Amino acid sequence: MKIKKYRNINSMFLLFGVCLLSSTFSFAQLQRKVDSISKLILETKVDTIKMELYGKISWQYINSSQLEQAKSYADSLRIYSEKLNDSSGIAYSQFYYGTIARYTGQYSDALDHLQTFVGHYSTVGDSIKVSHGLFQMGSVYQNIGNYEKAVELLYRALKIHEQKKDQSSINEALNNIAIVLKKAKQYDESQRMFERVLLTDSLNTDVLMNLGNLYGEKGELETAEKYYLKALKIDEESGNERFVAFDLENLGNLYIKKKAYDKALSYGMRALRIREGLPYKIDNIYSLKQMGIIYLKKNDHATAKNYLVEAEKVARSINAKFQLKDIYKNSAQVHFKEQNYLKAFEHQKNFSDLNDSLLNKETQRLINGIKIKYETQKKDQQIALLAKEKQLQEKEIQKESTIKKAFIGGFILIFLLGTSIIYNNRQKLKNQRLLSEKDKKINEVHFKQKVSELEMKALRAQINPHFLFNCMNSINLMILENNNENASKYLAKFSKLIRLILENAEHPTVSLKKETELLESYIQLEKLRFKGKINYHIAIDETIDADDTYLPSMILQPFVENAILHGIMHKEKDEAGVVKILIKEDKNAMLYCIIEDNGVGREKAAQLLDKSVLKSKSMGMKITEDRLRLLSKKGWEKLVSIVDLKDTVNKALGTRVEINIPIIN
Repeated sequence: MKIKKYRNINSMFLLFGVCLLSSTFSFAQLQRKVDSISKLILETKVDTIKMELYGKISWQYINSSQLEQAKSYADSLRIYSEKLNDSSGIAYSQFYYGTIARYTGQYSDALDHLQTFVGHYSTVGDSIKVSHGLFQMGSVYQNIGNYEKAVELLYRALKIHEQKKDQSSINEALNNIAIVLKKAKQYDESQRMFERVLLTDSLNTDVLMNLGNLYGEKGELETAEKYYLKALKIDEESGNERFVAFDLENLGNLYIKKKAYDKALSYGMRALRIREGLPYKIDNIYSLKQMGIIYLKKNDHATAKNYLVEAEKVARSINAKFQLKDIYKNSAQVHFKEQNYLKAFEHQKNFSDLNDSLLNKETQRLINGIKIKYETQKKDQQIALLAKEKQLQEKEIQKESTIKKAFIGGFILIFLLGTSIIYNNRQKLKNQRLLSEKDKKINEVHFKQKVSELEMKALRAQINPHFLFNCMNSINLMILENNNENASKYLAKFSKLIRLILENAEHPTVSLKKETELLESYIQLEKLRFKGKINYHIAIDETIDADDTYLPSMILQPFVENAILHGIMHKEKDEAGVVKILIKEDKNAMLYCIIEDNGVGREKAAQLLDKSVLKSKSMGMKITEDRLRLLSKKGWEKLVSIVDLKDTVNKALGTRVEINIPIIN
């Protein structure tokens, strides 16, 4: 149970460390943070929690460049992980070891540790942690000048962040890819990357500084200065002292290029004073080295030498080899200016040796490591082959014939068995294919039968026997009353309706225009039959081409009929009924139709139906909904919705039917 608890806590452990990297603490704040975590370590008796706390302290010390202390706590994390036999904890310790080795210039060791970390989380499938390891490895390859490999790893990390849609991590990866491209002199691509980050994070001062550096390398110093000043303003407003110091240092370097050494000195001194109050030793090296360079340019060799000596002490204390290399180079120039050629030679030699060690020897070491692994694997294979040959030679000649025969017989048996299995599998697949095709045809036939049955039911439901009888009865009554003009009109409209119904029934689909013509004929007939008690309004959205929009035939009439017969016809005699029909197209390529009436509502209609002698229930709406469901290809759960319209005192105001109708292409 403890190990399970540790893994739950540990799932956010690395993310905590990465987020902490962007925070800026004073030395006193750092010490208070470490003291607080150390107190928790003493108080807790749970090993897994101790492991988490050791890792947090290690990361705190890494960020403040106190790498010996960081390694000590990484050791504690590894020891406790091994005690619990917890592979995740061991992998985390490898991440911290790799990061420490990167900062101290031990690049081969850094890659070994980080590769172990990435390998573990690639196996368990945690892509986020893999991306953090790839990010650190990319930084290592950047430091040793292998820009192609650095960009490859950073792009892999970027792809993971894009899949997770983590914009903050995407920007961080893009920023570092752009830095590598800048070092590789690919300025246009680097600039494009930096500007892509600014599209989503315009206040990212790290990117603004890097853009300034890019323009500085290109010799566009005025543009570089604008970016540096913008970054400085943002960092000063946010109170981020560490980044303010970086901005000031960049401005100092810019004015060194402009040969405005007094102005460079002003900015450099401000950066140094800020960094003296912060715990980041690596940052102090930047400022001390810069001050040495400025005084060297001003020909104040004694002061330049003092700053470079101090920078060398700090660099040695944290084994910052890349910074130490630059310090040696500048120190050699100071001694050469003072005509102390022996010292100048010593520092130049130190620079050359360290430069070779960091780049050439480190690269050679990586190549040799790969070569050794390859040669070792090759020798192991050769030894295995020799042992096998010796074993074969020791066997008796008489057994060789038996072995050969057995081998040949076994091969033939396997061949026949394999052939039989392949044949049977092919026959099985062929039969399955035939059955699948037959099932598909049967399903198609059933589908067509079902559609036909529903269409016939819809036709029978539309040509309602009671409706036909009432229509013929009304015509007969008009004739008997010598109302020949209205009888003629009624008969003409009745015949037009029957013709439209029969014409539409001949086709599975009809245009929206014909469907609305049928509706209008039906409503006009009912209006004549009930002596003007019914009014109606049909509206089609102007974006719909009614002539070129097709839908299943005989869809809307059952819903309109239901609104008239069960809603409007039960209203008081002096009240006029209204049926409103609205048709528009929604974003799902469906026709959205609303049929609204101001009748008595469903509750009142149900009560009247119960009291009626002829208790018949129309099946037209149910049949139509079944047709819609059968024809819909998107599996809509709700194709027809009925809403009871009521006022604030719950009095029925009518009924609204909402219908989703598939558009037929």
